[in-house]
Formats: sequence, C-alpha cells, structure tokens
Amino acid sequence: MFDTSIHDVAQRPLKAVPISHLVREGRWAIDAPRSYLVPVLLWFTTGQGRFAIGDELRGYTAHNAIFLPANTLHACEPCGRTQGTALFLGSRQDLPLPDAPMHLRLTGLQHQTELNQLVEGFRLDANAGGPLGGEILHHRAALILLWLLRQQLAET
Repeated sequence: MFDTSIHDVAQRPLKAVPISHLVREGRWAIDAPRSYLVPVLLWFTTGQGRFAIGDELRGYTAHNAIFLPANTLHACEPCGRTQGTALFLGSRQDLPLPDAPMHLRLTGLQHQTELNQLVEGFRLDANAGGPLGGEILHHRAALILLWLLRQQLAET
C-alpha cells in the first residue's frame, strides 16, 4: 500500500506514517500477511495487539518497537485503538540495519522518552522537507537504528 507507488527500489524515500493510518487504509489482520520493500520500524505508543513474523506469534503493547527488515513477511492485528508511528527507512544500503526482525519492549520511562524524541524528530523533519531534508532523515534513521541496536545489546 505505502510501498508500491515507486517501483524502483533505489528511489524509495524515508517517511513517517501514523500507525492509525496504516490500520485504517490496509487490512491489518493476522490472516493477512504483508511485507514492505524497505525496512520498517513500528513504534507503538498506545494500544495493544498481536503480530506474527514467520511462525512466531507475539503480543505488543504501548512502548513496543518492532523492526522489520525489508521483505519480511509479517502480520499485525490491533485490538482496539492503536497509535504510534511507522518509519519507512528507505532503500539506501548504508544504514546500520539489524540483520533480523527485532521486538523491544521498553519498560523504563527514560528509554520510552528517548525513542519518542528520536521518532518525533524524524517525523517532524519528514513533514518539513527543506534543504538537505533527505540527508537529515537518513542520519536521523541511522541514529534511531543505532539506539535500537544498543538497547538490544543491553538486553542480552
């Protein structure tokens, strides 16, 4: 749906989309798997639901981050009102992308606030455009991905 307007993978831009818009425009259900041609970060700020990646079914709640590498088949089903932001991370190959899907449950207020600020900065710059907008978004995406990787390493 959001990944089909530009057929050349090399030209797919970075963008931020409200999760409520994805839910409203597409059929989000466990029995309706999908994939995106670019890596995606789903940052849930309210609500709950479940998602499947491959054969694994998991639940999500507020303050959960789910990273999906490009072309990862997944399904997501919200239960009630779900809000957050989906970051479509474009097709540049020089981002520090995790190799596999990632699910982080951020329980600490400091970590929740940090990721909220990073995602909000990305969203604001994505909407503003302006000079060097693409480069700014690229570096914001890199910072978000490095932050996620650091959190994942701290959990292990």
